[in-house]
Amino acid sequence: MTTSKQLITKKLVLTGMFTAIISVLSPFTIPTQPIPFSLSLLAIFLTGMLLEPKYAFFSTLAYILLGAFGLPVFAGFKGGIHVLFGMTGGFIMAYPIMAFITALSYQLSKKVKSSSFTRNLSRIAIPAFGMLVSLFMCYLIGTLWFSYVSGSTIAYSLSVCVFPFIAFDLLKIALAISFGLVLRKVIDRIS
Repeated sequence: MTTSKQLITKKLVLTGMFTAIISVLSPFTIPTQPIPFSLSLLAIFLTGMLLEPKYAFFSTLAYILLGAFGLPVFAGFKGGIHVLFGMTGGFIMAYPIMAFITALSYQLSKKVKSSSFTRNLSRIAIPAFGMLVSLFMCYLIGTLWFSYVSGSTIAYSLSVCVFPFIAFDLLKIALAISFGLVLRKVIDRIS
C-alpha cells in the first residue's frame, strides 16, 4: 500500500519529468518567420493529459522559469528573460494555463459515469475540447502580445501567428490524445 508521502513523491517526480519533456521537445523547430513551428504544444498537451491540474500548471511554470534563467529550452534553443518579452512571449506565458485547462478537462472526463462506450468516448471528446479551449487561449494571449510587441494590427498578427499553425496544432491535439491515453494507463498503474 502506498503512503501519501510516496504518492506525493511520485507526483513530484512526474511533474519534473514532464518539465524535462517540455524542455526537450520545445527547442526543436522548423524555422519560419516570425513564429517558428515547434513541438512545444504537443508537450504541453501531453503534460495536461497526464498530470493533475496543479502539477501540470507547475510543470509548465518550471519550464518557463528554466528558460527565463537562460537555459536554451525555448524554440530554436533560445533562453533568457528577453524571449518572454519578445514577440513569442505571450504564447509561452500561456502554457501553464493551457496545461491546467487540459488537465482539468481530462479530470472531468474521468468523472463520467455511464455505459462503457459513452465513457470511452468522453475520455477522448472532453480532453479534446479542453485542448481546443486551451489552444484558443494560447492563440488569444500570444496574438495580443505579438501585436503589442511588434506594433502590428490584430489582423496581421492572426495571419502570421495563428492561421499558418491551425492544422499543425490540431494534429498535435490528435497525437496528444492518442499518446496520452496509452501513457495514462501506464501512469495509473504506477500511481
